[in-house]
Amino acid sequence: MATGEHIWNRELVLVTGKGGVGKTTIAAALARAAQAEGKRVLLAEVTSEVANTSPLLGFFGQPRPHGEAPIRLDDNVDGVRITPSAGHRLFLSAALHSGMLANAAMRSAALNRFLLAAPAFPEIGTLYMLVTLLRERWDHVVVDLPATGHALGLVSLPRTVLRILPSSGLIGGAIQEGLDALTHPARTGAVVVTLPEALPVQEGLELEEGLKKLNVPVRAMVLNRMPKHAFSETERAALDAHMRGRATEPLLGTREFRRLERALDARARFRAGVPAGVNRVEIPLCDTTTDSQEIMEHVGLALRQVHLGDPSPVEVMP
Repeated sequence: MATGEHIWNRELVLVTGKGGVGKTTIAAALARAAQAEGKRVLLAEVTSEVANTSPLLGFFGQPRPHGEAPIRLDDNVDGVRITPSAGHRLFLSAALHSGMLANAAMRSAALNRFLLAAPAFPEIGTLYMLVTLLRERWDHVVVDLPATGHALGLVSLPRTVLRILPSSGLIGGAIQEGLDALTHPARTGAVVVTLPEALPVQEGLELEEGLKKLNVPVRAMVLNRMPKHAFSETERAALDAHMRGRATEPLLGTREFRRLERALDARARFRAGVPAGVNRVEIPLCDTTTDSQEIMEHVGLALRQVHLGDPSPVEVMP
């Protein structure tokens, strides 16, 4: 990666991580940062049902958008929810050469139950819709992927399907196109988000390794919500010794101090574990009184300052 590149400087940006780590905020912030650079962005959320409320699009004031097509969120920013059903509808429309017939077929409850229950069919629908969107007009497609296990399942799907189907048919061709996009380092980059806690950091590192095994290029790992430690190393050591000496009569603030110590340990594990070639980005914890919209704006502004290619950890301070 050349120095000066931004995290979103790929056609397809996949944002993933364990549930609850803030990946949706990071995805929205990346879209906002790319928009600020004058890019045309599609912000996409992978979800099971289009009727669900969208936390991602809610950052742009559209928590319950109508329909399956992309909608305008802001200047140069569109949003869409990628669902299995929408992908199945697109496939049937292409196969039948008729959107009307596809819509009629998708109104069949029995067909819908089959498509959503049959092994791999939901993922095929999701991938088909993603491939269709990549053929469109945006500079960047930023995708908020499901939590770790589902994300790995989705990106591993193409190889599984192509062992069974020829790559020349309608489904096989789209799956091959999806595989080519997901694994092309010049087109795609994944961003793995984690928290300064032992288990999320371990899962984040394992996710990076899993993506690498599937040849999905990981551009950056983000340590989100890192609390600021107010003490120097000498002060920390002195406080730790003092607290240990008063185990039977704990001081006020001991629990918070220990939480900060665990966060520092997790950050050390994060910094040591991120492999060479994958950039480390650390985003500090925002004030709890800050609303989600303001947090997204702060993080988006901070991410514009991040340039890839520097081997040292990048700490962004909104």
